[in-house]
Amino acid sequence: MTLWPCLPAQCGSSEEPPLRGRPLPAGTEVGSAPTSPRRLLALPGPQATLYGELIQVSLHPLEAGSPALLWVRPLLLQQGSQVWNLRSTSDLLWPADSFVAAYAEEVLPLLEQARDPLPHEARQWLQAFLQQVWQS
Repeated sequence: MTLWPCLPAQCGSSEEPPLRGRPLPAGTEVGSAPTSPRRLLALPGPQATLYGELIQVSLHPLEAGSPALLWVRPLLLQQGSQVWNLRSTSDLLWPADSFVAAYAEEVLPLLEQARDPLPHEARQWLQAFLQQVWQS
């Protein structure tokens, strides 16, 4: 089955994503103009954390009773003191209830520390991380 992102007219892009954990900062809207900053999200895993930016919220579940999906652009993967730049990887569609809000104060210092892996290494690390999260 192929998952395609919804167009803004088809998705609830102005709705609040149903995230767990901390509330999102006030004054930011999902789906606002492309020049405005995007919300930062974290996907905590058993041994690492993926940081990304929210592109769009899809409030139309694939199946009845399934959670909303988020279209997220991966930025960083942090595992202990190691941080990798994942901006060369593909965007994700992932259940919204897996994410927590992330703040610039925690992400910006990581951007400075991030190593730039080769594109195929970045894809492998992202895939391995997502498999761990899905299985946990």
